[in-house]
Amino acid sequence: MAATVASVPGALLVETDSGPGSGLCRLTIDTDGPATQLRLRRLLHERLDGDLVHLGDPVLEAAATGKIAQRLCVPVGTDRARALIDTEADHRVIEQLLLAPDSTDSYTGRRRRIALISNASDMAHPGPLQVSAALPALESAAVHLRRATGLDIHPLPIAADTSEQLAATAAALAPGFAAVCLAHTRPTHAAAVRSALESAGTPVVDTNGHAHAVATAAATVNALRHKGIPVHNACVVLAGGDRGGDLSGLLLAVGIQSLTLYNAGTGLEDLVGPADLIVDLIGLPAPHDGTPVLRADPHDLPPFHATTRRPHPLHALPALLTVAARTRQLTRHNLQAAVRALAQRAQPGNLLPSIDDPGLTQALSTALMPEPARPEDV
Repeated sequence: MAATVASVPGALLVETDSGPGSGLCRLTIDTDGPATQLRLRRLLHERLDGDLVHLGDPVLEAAATGKIAQRLCVPVGTDRARALIDTEADHRVIEQLLLAPDSTDSYTGRRRRIALISNASDMAHPGPLQVSAALPALESAAVHLRRATGLDIHPLPIAADTSEQLAATAAALAPGFAAVCLAHTRPTHAAAVRSALESAGTPVVDTNGHAHAVATAAATVNALRHKGIPVHNACVVLAGGDRGGDLSGLLLAVGIQSLTLYNAGTGLEDLVGPADLIVDLIGLPAPHDGTPVLRADPHDLPPFHATTRRPHPLHALPALLTVAARTRQLTRHNLQAAVRALAQRAQPGNLLPSIDDPGLTQALSTALMPEPARPEDV
């Protein structure tokens, strides 16, 4: 086995785990890319007996678990315990809700449930996808959000080809959830969902249009700060603003007074005047004049170890969902406060904190929560 692995061209990292008393050996091999992995698999099949080696992809094995599961919050081991969740008990709760319609969050689990929905209309893929293809990404997002917030995240791919269909389905789901989170959903579809749920009082948090926009605005503030340019004096170009949701509004709100919107199709040299920073959401080539570029394409997110230099939705999404679930709203003030708090949280020399910063969600949630009313204000 060792000789076979060593003979494969390319970089490999091998970890060995021997099962005690089993006589079996598990090798975890990380390669430098798909080509090396394919060569390794072929050699192992050719040189080793198929009965002695089992090849598996850890990514697929992790995905097959579903990554997240529900838990019971009430005991069910005795007749008395089960009686608390039978039909008669349910009727008593319903009667209470009829008497006090505003008490749903007090007597159900809705206050901690988040619907994580997508119609796969904005996946980073060259062709059309079945909506079920969004499920692995939704399940991974659910894991991260559960870890960061403690909320119950329900991944829900929705077969909806139009914004009207998606909005109608989201409105039908909304009564069972404290908030709706949109992921991998086209901006026009997301806008329709937000409009449909506004009257229902269910907040909608858009992974791209809200969370990624907050992270990008915070990174922009710190990129200018590192250059010694006051925000209100900076000339910023936003490339691909139609992908950015609330980003342009957030950049103006943090004090940028000269903001030029650029769309693909014309050369950057056609812009009037020099720029201090280009915020790139569409994958522009590097400018010939050396103008600094903040790479923030929502379809090309950085790996987790690089999130101190590039924005990622998980910088802000857990805090935005936490506040939306608690207050049943998400306001422009919340988004602006998130930009300021996130920018301040970055360590010296970095544009952003790491998404693994253990205090990040709590710090941002505290900054976003409204201050309690003073006695003289009541």
